[in-house]
Parts: sequence; structure tokens; C-alpha cells
Amino acid sequence: MASTLKSVQKSQYIHQFKDKEEVSSSFIIKYSALGMGKNGKPFLNLVLMDSSGEIEARIWEDAARHSGHAVRDAIVLVHGRVQSYQGRLQVVVNGLEVLREDQVVLADYLPKARVDSDALYGVLLEKVATMQDPHYRALAEAVLKDDAEIAGLLKRAPAAKAMHHAYPGGLLEHIVSITRVLDFLGVHYAAQQGERVNRDLLFLGGFFHDIAKIWELSFEKTTDYTLEGKLVGHLVMGVELIDRKIRWLESQPGRLPAPFPEHKKLLVKHLVLAHHGKLEYGSPVMPQTLEALIVHYIDDLDSKVNQIGEFIAQDAAPGDWTLLNKHHGRYFYKGGS
Repeated sequence: MASTLKSVQKSQYIHQFKDKEEVSSSFIIKYSALGMGKNGKPFLNLVLMDSSGEIEARIWEDAARHSGHAVRDAIVLVHGRVQSYQGRLQVVVNGLEVLREDQVVLADYLPKARVDSDALYGVLLEKVATMQDPHYRALAEAVLKDDAEIAGLLKRAPAAKAMHHAYPGGLLEHIVSITRVLDFLGVHYAAQQGERVNRDLLFLGGFFHDIAKIWELSFEKTTDYTLEGKLVGHLVMGVELIDRKIRWLESQPGRLPAPFPEHKKLLVKHLVLAHHGKLEYGSPVMPQTLEALIVHYIDDLDSKVNQIGEFIAQDAAPGDWTLLNKHHGRYFYKGGS
């Protein structure tokens, strides 16, 4: 039901919750789905979010009735109690009231940026400025330097809905992180492999492998997939971006020393299409160049380091070991080094 209150002050934050604490505060709903209990009775499974974090919640009574208004992106006033379940905290909801956006300060409910996006974007442009190949450098500039829309979205976008770097600016943090590693590997392997590894191509793989997530995901409030993201996906959208920017460059006098070579265009597209590494992971092709292979492994490494680091940071189990990480099928040591 809709609230009749004029305004609501945020009174409790998720990161402060303790077992058995009474809850009477407002949150934004990140996820909502009906489930079925072992007794055959439906319950509503929620993920509540505020600027300090997120927590699972359950509505056991009148779940079907609440499911109509306790939907994703709704701001709700929740009454309930925190309880520990299988080593993690959750909220058992006894009452819920939908709030209007003009009743709250929206910033109290949205994730805060963890990075200085302007500074990180500056690092990205510094890397572009060191590229040697005129075609590859012009393509990087067309996307990252000349397109204000892309720059603005990159500074705000998460890298994923939940898996890794899932916070404002997370996509840019991920791109800069792997580009720094690729910079080192470009020098290392160019010497070791007799310059069979092209540093500029590694950079383009770092820059472009996930860049279309700025359109694959919607992230004004909670993060979810756009219609284009669901139907097309960021790999294909990334290739479309490359085609679009190359056509634009070829229409601009003086931007290229010659038409963009077809084989170079294919090498850049391959970096995007192959970066998931395996067909069963969503790549339509497997990495078939050294640069594509390196980009895949560094992307995977950076994603896992962030994902597992977040898991360890949020783990509430006592002692030196986390609870079981079901995704990776293991426990992680969180004690001193």
C-alpha cells in the first residue's frame, strides 16, 4: 500500500545491522521474487538495499499480496527483525509500506561510488596517448576521447549486475585495472615473444571488451539488464560500436593516414568476441590470437579478485575462514597474512 507520510528520514543502515535487531526503516528493493516453502506456502524473497550495502529479506505472511507492490526499484518502509540464517543476516519482514520518491532523499538508498572516476578516466586517456599504431590510436580516441556520452556513462556504470565490480564506477575501475596489467604484459611478452604481442591491441582489448555494458545495463537506481542487453548483449554491441566508430573516422578528413585496414578491424573485433574465453561462457569464438588469449585471462583474473575480495569483506562468519562460497566451491581464508 502507498504511504501517506509526507517525508521519511532514513533511520537505520544495513551495514550496522546485528542479529535480533528490530528494523523500522526505509530501503530500495533491488530484487523481488515469489518462492515456495517446503510446506507449499508461498513466500516473497527480497534483496533490500541502501547506500551502505544490501541484505536479503523474507515476507512469509500474505506474500502473494505484497508481490504486487514490493517490486524492483520500489522504495519501501520496512518493519521487521534481523535474524541470522546459515551464517548470514537477513530481515524477516512483518510490515511493508511503499513510499514515493519525493518522500525520501534518493542518495540514501543508492550505492556510493568507491572510486574517483575522473582520475581513473584520466589514466585511461594517458594510456591512449602512448599508443603507437595510428589506426588503433585513432579508434581509441574516437571512443574514449571524442564521445562525451560514452565518457559520462563509463564514469557511472557498474561492471555487472552482481558478479564483480557491481557498483558505480566499477566498470571503469575494472577497465583501468586490467589495462594497467596489460601494459606490463605488453612490454614483457613483446620482448619474450619477439614482438609477436602487440601492446596497442592489448590496450584495445582492455578498453573495449566490456565497454558496451554501458548500454547493456540500466543503473539509474538498481542495476538490471536493458532490453537491448538481454536480446543482443555487450559482445555484439561492442562489435557494433567498433564498426560505427571506424565508419565515422573514415568520414573525417585527416583522422586516419589511410582507410582502416580490414585485418586490423577483424583483430579488434576478435578481442571483444573472444574475451569470455569459451563457447560455453558466451563467447561466439575462442581466443585465437595471443592478444585475445592474454585479454581473456587478465579479464577473468581481475573479475575473480574483485568478486572474492567482496565476498571476504562481507562475510559474517566468526573465525579465520569464510562460509562456503558456492560459486567457487570453496572456503576462503580471511585471517592475517
